[in-house]
Amino acid sequence: MSLAYLLASLPMLAYGRAPQVTAEAFAAACAAALPGKDAGCAAALARGEACDHPAARKWRDLEAAIDGAVGRRRLARRVQGAGTFAPPETAACPVWLTRLVDAAFEGAPDPLAREEAIDRVRWAAADELGGFDPMAKGQVFAYAVRLRLALRRAALDAGRGRERLEAALPKQTL
Repeated sequence: MSLAYLLASLPMLAYGRAPQVTAEAFAAACAAALPGKDAGCAAALARGEACDHPAARKWRDLEAAIDGAVGRRRLARRVQGAGTFAPPETAACPVWLTRLVDAAFEGAPDPLAREEAIDRVRWAAADELGGFDPMAKGQVFAYAVRLRLALRRAALDAGRGRERLEAALPKQTL
């Protein structure tokens, strides 16, 4: 199988919709179309596992930049009443990512909506892995990241989340 065939045969991913492919099926397709190291990296990105590949390092850097921008926003909210505070800027965080994270915080009224908005920032940041050529190997890595995000969002369950929250909260006796 060739890279062009792999890219053409992958089902479309849309934010907020359950993917039509599993991480395992994606990994198997990559193994048939990509060299070993690239296939391993794509599979690791789809599963959220560690990998020492340039694409995985680039994604870790992007995620760290997003996490740093989120941390600065959360810190700024906590110390807002303590006087004038300007969160420290990080040279590693591109301006466009900082602006997307800022927009996520400003446009989301509650923590759940904010988390979804930050996931949308991650979705957009995956474009950095793909590059400009729609038939390049980087598109497979961008797809892998988006697949992991889509699988994680599809696995969210409000009932199970509520159970985990209640189990984590201390029991009150009256």
